[in-house]
Amino acid sequence: MSLVDVFAGFVGAVPHREVALPWGRAAVWDLGDGPPAVLLHGIAGSRRIFFRLAPLLAERRRVIVPPLRGDDRPRDDFGFEELLDDLGALLEALDLRGAALVGTSFGAALALAYAARSDPRVASVVAQGAFSHFRLRLRDRALLSATRVLPQELGAAYFARRVLRGRETRLLEAKAPGLGALLADWSRKTPFRTLRRRIRLIHENDLGPRIAADRTPLTLAHGALDPVVPPRHFERLCRLRPDARARRWEGEGHLVPLSSPQLIAGLL
Repeated sequence: MSLVDVFAGFVGAVPHREVALPWGRAAVWDLGDGPPAVLLHGIAGSRRIFFRLAPLLAERRRVIVPPLRGDDRPRDDFGFEELLDDLGALLEALDLRGAALVGTSFGAALALAYAARSDPRVASVVAQGAFSHFRLRLRDRALLSATRVLPQELGAAYFARRVLRGRETRLLEAKAPGLGALLADWSRKTPFRTLRRRIRLIHENDLGPRIAADRTPLTLAHGALDPVVPPRHFERLCRLRPDARARRWEGEGHLVPLSSPQLIAGLL
């Protein structure tokens, strides 16, 4: 069975639960039983990137996979704190206690920042491909401004080439043929206005001070071949949280939940 078929079968069968969030009603994936794990996706690709990880974790946990604000339609009327409020509303609506927040990339930054709010419902954080502050170079800021006039198809294609880069696609294909094509298709479907807003948020917000002050049990993980989030971000997080458990995986890139979901599952 091809990965396309596996993905289609999972999405068609995964249980959903409607939850009222500050931005509207959301269909949240809700599968498995046990201590809850909330999976938070990155800037693009949506929660689809967890279609291999979610069923693995669901063998021993209750797995909650929400959409993020802006996944459903183009929007740029939100800030970082609103995204954290959304996560808090999700935990409250589903009465999730002892939850592990499991984030990748942008989702990992959200998990780290939310844990710093000291919500007693959060028991631990797993942050893979994370960063505390992703300052864009002047050239990239100029390009981001210039792309505001691009239509959805061209804007998403630009992002896929500029940010995801061919190296990540090749790494995914080497792990499992078909993954790179799936990622490219998902990225093209991410609302480009939303995507641009998320990129601006990681440039504008330095999460370092709040991450350093937090003491929620934390696991940091990073792919040694990550072409999207350079190793210096992992190293900075390790300095900010010297108490964290740290894992650096040789041969892995940015989207480990797609390429090697068993590695993420092994951290919980």
